[in-house]
Amino acid sequence: MSDWQVRGAAVVATAAPARVRARRVDIIATHSEPPKSQFPLPFVRAPQSEIAASFRLLRHRLAAAGDPRIIAITSPDREEGKSTCAVNLAMAMAEHESTEVLLVEANLRAPRLCEMLGFAPPECFATQMGESLGQDHTVWKGVAAFFPNLHVLALDPRSPRDERLNAAAFAGAMRSLADSDYQHIVVDCPSVVGTADVNVIADSADGILLTCRGGTTTRDALQLAVRHLSPTPVLGCVLVES
Repeated sequence: MSDWQVRGAAVVATAAPARVRARRVDIIATHSEPPKSQFPLPFVRAPQSEIAASFRLLRHRLAAAGDPRIIAITSPDREEGKSTCAVNLAMAMAEHESTEVLLVEANLRAPRLCEMLGFAPPECFATQMGESLGQDHTVWKGVAAFFPNLHVLALDPRSPRDERLNAAAFAGAMRSLADSDYQHIVVDCPSVVGTADVNVIADSADGILLTCRGGTTTRDALQLAVRHLSPTPVLGCVLVES
């Protein structure tokens, strides 16, 4: 694992080449109103800011080092910036109008995307996964958020759901989505500590980005997370500023 610090973002990556397939996501809503939450969304509030530039550089380093298509983003423990990284990396990728990006929320224990982005999904991704079991040709229902080419499959915190990820349902969902025409799929994961869900998610990813916070995340925790995630390659470590 390599670590490149770039004012809030750092990465080195290797991964599989992109594939082009048929569309499998039906966009049933759009959202462009800035959220009331105070989560850092520089591409919505301050696209010329240094933090936005940091995520553009993260995008560039990923592209230059293999351009992974399916990226899972996690952290050693909770509250270490994984959702912030997932959202902003997806937005940085979607700045290129010809690049179709899908953001998938897979942290069933603590979903954050609704609060971060300021909308409740018309269809909860967890519900859709459950309904997809045994289906050969699922068409997923998502939201276009802030960019016409950034599509989101989010969890609805209000919807009843098992807090444990159904491995078969998620694997089937990712096989379906991997056959879509998205150039990049970014998966917002739970933390490594306290759940095996991230290992289920990692099996469907080209690689993993670990996030950490300065003064909070320890080297030992990062090393333990890397061992826990093996054999899925860890692409790098992203330092998310508090």
